[in-house]
Amino acid sequence: MTTVVEGRAADLLRVTLREHVGAGPHRLVVVGLSRDEHPKATVLVFGPAGSGPRLVLKVAMVPGAVPAVLAEAAALTGVAQVAPDLVRGTVPRVLDCRQESGSAVLVTSVVPGVPMSVDYHRWRHTARPGVVRDDLTSAVGWLEELGRVPVPEATTRRAAQPGSSCDPDGVAARVRARWPDDEVADAVGEAARQLAGSLALPPGAPRTMVHGDFWCGNVLRTGGQVTGVVDWEHAQPGGDALRDVSRFVLAYLLYLDRHTAAGRQVSGHPGLVAGSWGEPVRYAAAGAGWLGQTVQAVVAGHLRRTGRDPRAWRGALAVAAAEAAGTADEPAFARRHLLLAAELIPCC
Repeated sequence: MTTVVEGRAADLLRVTLREHVGAGPHRLVVVGLSRDEHPKATVLVFGPAGSGPRLVLKVAMVPGAVPAVLAEAAALTGVAQVAPDLVRGTVPRVLDCRQESGSAVLVTSVVPGVPMSVDYHRWRHTARPGVVRDDLTSAVGWLEELGRVPVPEATTRRAAQPGSSCDPDGVAARVRARWPDDEVADAVGEAARQLAGSLALPPGAPRTMVHGDFWCGNVLRTGGQVTGVVDWEHAQPGGDALRDVSRFVLAYLLYLDRHTAAGRQVSGHPGLVAGSWGEPVRYAAAGAGWLGQTVQAVVAGHLRRTGRDPRAWRGALAVAAAEAAGTADEPAFARRHLLLAAELIPCC
């Protein structure tokens, strides 16, 4: 464990463990280690041999990661204040959060389940229409449950202020700030601003808690049902659930061809050939095959239920790609999203 968490972070981790589970050796498993410039470690704390995990700890490994750990603690605390059952117990509970000497440790309860990403990468999982439909509808169904969590009016007003992630100008500003004097970024930013404005919630429609990093690796399931959702550091109260819906679908599509050699047809998807990055997104956005029909049904269905034009489902994917371009940590990954958004926008 010390080869992963060292220095001040390790010292704070030891103190926190001692206070929560007592002295002596602890069985720890690192299940997540971010690779950005401000890394964090997610650690499971196990009990005696044969028992399941007792606690989850999020550890800031450098001072720059401290704000993210504190933000996750604040988000989880906020959800707990307005929804004591935490969406049927699927959201972790904050048990402790401490900051000291350039590090921070967040201690939460354990939510059950296996990440959807484990199933996603199983052989032929995404080749079967019913399975893909169940993946998407179960995730979006959970988001709609989250959407019923009440958000205080004052929080909603703050979220709608200029510059926030719920502001249509916000996506454009982040894209342009990342690539100043770049013609592609300027064009994508302006188009995304217009699309985001046209996709805005109708006046008076309730705003919701937005998870902010909702992808299949953060969705835990048991028996096909969502039983846990983790990693809340990007959450924002008073937002629009469409952000989570469209980002989830976009991320789900991006890796459909990951296990297929370039130039080969992706199993189960006639006409989808593995090749350039983002090809499954282009395929689905064109409405091709059962995959395109499923994506359209899921995103358009959410738009319809929230009082918006279901025909704008492609626009939601384009805005999601532009938002990822402006917020992704890894520069090359962000640039790929920018170019993908530029391709999607003319289709909207």
